[in-house]
Amino acid sequence: MATSLLGLTIAVLSSIFNGTFPAWKDCIANKPDPVIFNGYVCLGVLLSSLPVPLVTGDRYAFPFYGVCAGGLFVFAALFSFIAQTKVGLATAQAVWSSSAILVAFAWGAFGPSEVAAPMASLLLSLLAVLIIIAGALIVVNCRDIARRISRSSSREADGGQVQIGTVPAAESEAQEQANLTSDGGTNVSDRLMGLASAASVGIFGGSVLVPFKFIPQDSAGLRAVPSFGVGALIVGIMVTAAYSCLFRKGPRHEESGSTRQALLFGILSGITWNAGNLCSIVAQEPPTSLPYGIAYPILQCAMVFGGMLGIFVFREIQGLAVAIFWLGATILVLGVVVLSLFGPGSGSSVTINAIAILS
Repeated sequence: MATSLLGLTIAVLSSIFNGTFPAWKDCIANKPDPVIFNGYVCLGVLLSSLPVPLVTGDRYAFPFYGVCAGGLFVFAALFSFIAQTKVGLATAQAVWSSSAILVAFAWGAFGPSEVAAPMASLLLSLLAVLIIIAGALIVVNCRDIARRISRSSSREADGGQVQIGTVPAAESEAQEQANLTSDGGTNVSDRLMGLASAASVGIFGGSVLVPFKFIPQDSAGLRAVPSFGVGALIVGIMVTAAYSCLFRKGPRHEESGSTRQALLFGILSGITWNAGNLCSIVAQEPPTSLPYGIAYPILQCAMVFGGMLGIFVFREIQGLAVAIFWLGATILVLGVVVLSLFGPGSGSSVTINAIAILS
């Protein structure tokens, strides 16, 4: 039972790190190009991956599947930038989080034997996935829902403006529309491309640790983490170089201080993300052996911790939206609990112990 509790705790830690690593980008005074910043993030992933076997006392291994996993991470990040540009962050995050949960669950439920695990109930597992998706959609769209509720209440009352936090509803709506327009979300083709890109984030992100399941046991687990970092850096350099050649036309005159700042916080962002990645790997390795179909959906609860930063640190979510955020977060956590009880691996001794803990 203690082992099961430890596995669930480590999985939650992975979610915290995954939800907070983007905050480093907001510490930069002059916002960097997101794709170039992603290159710095890949460097941080490499630097935090290389010492892992040395710290754990394991030998170094560089299996091909570990490199592939690192490459998947880079493409997940790349498509997230495209999606954010085309449809805005809120819509993009809702789509890619839900997509990633579906993909990870599909791997755990219907994938090859190296990844899949038996379920206690397919019906309740599917219900849990739907609950998670519903909670995710509420969390990432809490401000829009709050604005719509306030506008509806305003029309029923006297047609006047209603405050959402500290911003009038009409002003908030105008600002939201301006943000959407600046992100290119009003064009139909751009929006379709953005939604497709967000779905692709889920495909790559939901599969990012699947290659680790095919690594031979003597090279698996934390021993293979350096290969993940190498793969992330190699593919990250390729993506950044291709982007620079194809899309960054003309000379770029950026202050050296801004570049150093972006490099520093990009590396810190990569280290923070990789801390979550390491927690997710450890949670799935003996002695905890949490099934992939449970560990990764818990990782996708990262949006809850990102939302907490938005509420308590950056004050991005205020007023009625805060209550709606916590409603969605509660629904999301409920879905994760149901998936843990009835999803992939629920018939194992580890998950049976987890059921006893939660009961």
